[in-house]
Amino acid sequence: MNGGSGRSGSVALKSAGRLLLIVCLLGLTTLLSGCWDQRYLDKLGVVLALGIDEAPSGKQGMQVTVQVVLPQNVASESKGTAGGTPVTTFTETGDTLFEAIRKMSARTSRRLFFSHTQLLVIGESIARKGIYPLVDLIERNPDIRTDISVVLTRSIKAQQLLQMTTQMENIPTNQFHEALDVNANAYGTIFPVYVKDITRLRGTGQEQAVLPSIRIDGNPAVGRTSDNINQIPAAEVPVLSTMAVFREGKLIGYLKPRESRGLSWLEGKVKSSVVKLACPQAEGFLSVEVQNSHVNYKVKHSNEGDPIVHADLRLVGSIQEILCPGLDVLDESVLDHVGELACQAIEIETGAAINRIQRQMKSDALGWGKEIYLHAGQTWKRMEHDWPNLFPKVKSEIACTTKIMGSGVRNESIVK
Repeated sequence: MNGGSGRSGSVALKSAGRLLLIVCLLGLTTLLSGCWDQRYLDKLGVVLALGIDEAPSGKQGMQVTVQVVLPQNVASESKGTAGGTPVTTFTETGDTLFEAIRKMSARTSRRLFFSHTQLLVIGESIARKGIYPLVDLIERNPDIRTDISVVLTRSIKAQQLLQMTTQMENIPTNQFHEALDVNANAYGTIFPVYVKDITRLRGTGQEQAVLPSIRIDGNPAVGRTSDNINQIPAAEVPVLSTMAVFREGKLIGYLKPRESRGLSWLEGKVKSSVVKLACPQAEGFLSVEVQNSHVNYKVKHSNEGDPIVHADLRLVGSIQEILCPGLDVLDESVLDHVGELACQAIEIETGAAINRIQRQMKSDALGWGKEIYLHAGQTWKRMEHDWPNLFPKVKSEIACTTKIMGSGVRNESIVK
């Protein structure tokens, strides 16, 4: 009798324990039903782009402009009804980026939200003073991503760019942002640079920053109005320019188009491009599409122990256009020769980039200090403390190999 009573008490105790556990778990689920820091979309102003200029009055350090999406107008356009502009901008000044952004609360009914920001636009004048202070807030704040594309405005203010209307995309930031990727994937004059790339440069190697630049062609008076998108062609359009070069975070100049693409080759950033070549044995031109490119660096040493930076470029391409009479592209030796011609053209571009950046600008935007640090650590220790003065004297070698895989669906040229 006593044993049975003990077993019953044990079962009851276990049942009570299970019940208590279930009650605790149900209580915990109430804590998981929402986020303590939840933010409702109708209370937020989603910032797509952030622009920074030098303050016009000179009383404060910077002028900050944000481009904010207006979801009610975007929704109206998607339904086919007439709506207002899909974005608006707010501009404020401050000695710091954070101060200027918070001061915008006097101009907007919504809290500015930066988790979807795609673009950081830096004005030319403030870039000459230094870009590193401009990215500190973005790197430090967990609510802002560091994979934001950075672009430099050329001969215009960042505010002007963010206030223009665009035809290709109804949201201007999308057009600016996508244009960077399109050019990198189709031609390679510029390549995207992100906030995290800029902050990484503060590490060992003393590599200097480069940024893609953008300018405006046309009539600025019309660019801010709806008239700009209601005519063909638009009165004002954004145009990508070339890569801008910095020294110690300060803008020192721009590359020419050939030099800019030469830098892209050396950085391994060209995903696809077109190389125009003169016909080997006749007048006219042919076009080679580079469909894949890769660069590998090594560091050699001269007899005196000085470093020689060796870049090995390996490209794969095909002939896409032939305006050469009698060119026999079925001959393997002809394809090899075209590959050699392509390499010669690319070596001219890379040589122009090296000459401008190393010898004229004297800024290690090529990243050679990083390569010496990675491949010849002892040499770097010897050169590190005087690298800005030693960099312009470092020798380099460029080796290029281009494999031509074919000539499209047609063999002979129609040009006779």
